[in-house]
Amino acid sequence: MEETCDIYTAKVKSLGKTSPASLNSNRSLVLTKNESIVASENKIIKVKVDLPKIEKKIFSKIKGIPSPFKIDTVEEKLYETKLKHEIQSISSTEDNKRVSAIDSSGSCWIADYHQSDLVNSFTIDSSKGESDGFTELGWAGLSFNTSDQSIFARTQFYQKRIEIFKGDQLAQSIQLIQNPTQIQYFNHEKSNSALLAVTEFNQLKIYDPRQSTNNSCIQKFTPSTNWLYSIGISTNFEYIAVGGANRTVSVFDTKKWSNCGNWKNCLKYEITSIQFSNKNPSICYVGGLDSEVLAGEWNGSSGVDHFTGLRVDSRWLGLSKLKNEEFIFGFTGSSSIYYINNCEKLFQSTYKTTNSRKSHTNINEIFNDQNTEDSSITGKARTLQDSPKGVKHPSKKLKKEDNI
Repeated sequence: MEETCDIYTAKVKSLGKTSPASLNSNRSLVLTKNESIVASENKIIKVKVDLPKIEKKIFSKIKGIPSPFKIDTVEEKLYETKLKHEIQSISSTEDNKRVSAIDSSGSCWIADYHQSDLVNSFTIDSSKGESDGFTELGWAGLSFNTSDQSIFARTQFYQKRIEIFKGDQLAQSIQLIQNPTQIQYFNHEKSNSALLAVTEFNQLKIYDPRQSTNNSCIQKFTPSTNWLYSIGISTNFEYIAVGGANRTVSVFDTKKWSNCGNWKNCLKYEITSIQFSNKNPSICYVGGLDSEVLAGEWNGSSGVDHFTGLRVDSRWLGLSKLKNEEFIFGFTGSSSIYYINNCEKLFQSTYKTTNSRKSHTNINEIFNDQNTEDSSITGKARTLQDSPKGVKHPSKKLKKEDNI
């Protein structure tokens, strides 16, 4: 039997109903295969599970995708963040040793992840930056510097500003022209430093914090005419992908600063999460405002034009991928959590299914060609002796033999 991915599901029982947040929020974070974090309202919940080996898989209607295995025992721990408003995003450093949560006012909560616990937490109020005292509530995001985990950048939708902190002190502020929707640090080999990727309305902008405020934007791309809601960066920092309301994943090469591929109309609704595969950077995992997560090849080299994936019980509130492993953790609006181990198998099962369809199509083409060759004259009336014999289709022969 072909090897498939392992899918697990459980309920976060300490949550009654989940808060809605902004559509581009991300409130799930995977730390290890057994420990993860989810957020709702102003609460942080650390979830710990043991993923058993699935002896017998029950497959869903989608070929090659097993039904989720239910886990009943879940260890949960609630953390009080002292944030006053709804949490919009949670994130971590590259090594997962420090985690953060930011609420809709731009206030953030930061803690150290040590020995399966969140310790040494502190908060930074939104008024500690360059706020004018009143902030309209909306989406907010935070990203840790990939070179120095004591440095982080935060932004808020209505403030139109990037604030870079060193510890709990404001070090730099960059004014934005349009409303930000995502922010993420990444290492850039040529610049020999960490740069910031920010989506603003329908644009992807690259900022170099070492430059002056007026010259800090070093690259700008406009892949869409509509809102962008997600950023995905490959493990080797070679590719940056963005997606949003146009339902297209646009991928850019960070070495040449050029568009190198587009995966069009991959979802039915807006794209809110993009994760790259470690084993094959040309494959990415995409989630959106519906209940589906897809695995597909953004450069189109596989020739597959339709992808299937996992459907869950309600819409995604966040998707997170474990760094350097093919493991996805997700959180849904019904307080369910999902674990997908060996998630690259989502794409392989789709690829094999599509190839089998192509081979079946080839049989039909060969069969039709044989019938065409049997006819002596095309487009003219034939006698009964000249007419082709009623040869049965190979698939019909097989069905008849099976019945016998």
